[in-house]
Amino acid sequence: MYGIRLSDGHCWGIRPGDGSEAWTDEFARLLGLEPLQGLADKTIRLERFPPSSGTGDGCVQAPHGCDGEGWLVRRSPFLEIWRHRAVQEIVCGLHDTADVLHVREQMRCALFPVYDATVRRGGLPLHCALVERDGRGVLLVGRSGVGKSTACRRLPPRWNVLGDDLALAVRRPRGGFAVHPLPTWSAVGTDLEKRAWDINRGVRLAAIFLLTQAAEDEILPAGKAVATVVLADAAMTIFESVRVHDQTVEKKLLGGNAFANAAAMVEAVPTYILRLSLTGRFWEKIEEVLNHKPREIATGPILSQTARICPENEGVERAALCPR
Repeated sequence: MYGIRLSDGHCWGIRPGDGSEAWTDEFARLLGLEPLQGLADKTIRLERFPPSSGTGDGCVQAPHGCDGEGWLVRRSPFLEIWRHRAVQEIVCGLHDTADVLHVREQMRCALFPVYDATVRRGGLPLHCALVERDGRGVLLVGRSGVGKSTACRRLPPRWNVLGDDLALAVRRPRGGFAVHPLPTWSAVGTDLEKRAWDINRGVRLAAIFLLTQAAEDEILPAGKAVATVVLADAAMTIFESVRVHDQTVEKKLLGGNAFANAAAMVEAVPTYILRLSLTGRFWEKIEEVLNHKPREIATGPILSQTARICPENEGVERAALCPR
């Protein structure tokens, strides 16, 4: 059994069921997992499953050990997730397929229980890039195509790119947030070097930058309302991408929790707008922010003299920043 240890103190065990050993080993390799030492708070069992668990008479075929009442089933085109309030183990039934792209989508969806539990514990999965310098994590958040991956490629030495597409933010027991990298799923199966992401490597979150494109690099203060909406949208983008549905869980409840967690993150972590040019040395502006206290940043020369966002312009900034 492999282990995922998150910075909020929660530990997940990942173990194969019948016929899924090779699938689980590749999944663990992508996530940088090692064999679990100690006990897990929750376990995900990955098990081969028929292409469809439904039968013509309306009955549902259950995975091994999931018989009886009280089981909740989440279904996607690629797998089924079975869970029970009284059972610590969650079962992911993998539909049998030899299609590489379908296997990739199965792996994407298999992390849904981790995302769901993280939101319930005050964290968020986010569509963003995660970069690090000197042990301090920085999130670059923005809609697809705004330049997150390009910005990651432009960073000089001493900056480490932990992930350029997805990250998992969790609450630290002593306050604040830590962030763990997640795979860039579009790259899985195409990288010749067999890239892996170390999900167990959590870094303390020092700042959040909401990206927009501009002619010159510039850092502006992010209004808390706008930043909360952008982060909540970045989280819901992840849930929509896994395409796992559960008729017993309303999307409004999940979205409400994500919004509340995003608001708490904005309160706890300095958040800014980074207007990003194609050729500027934007990382120097980020470094200036990291080396100053938030109060100094809000009143000092680091920010543009035009950095105050008027209420009537908040809608424009939100439209530009929205990750969808």
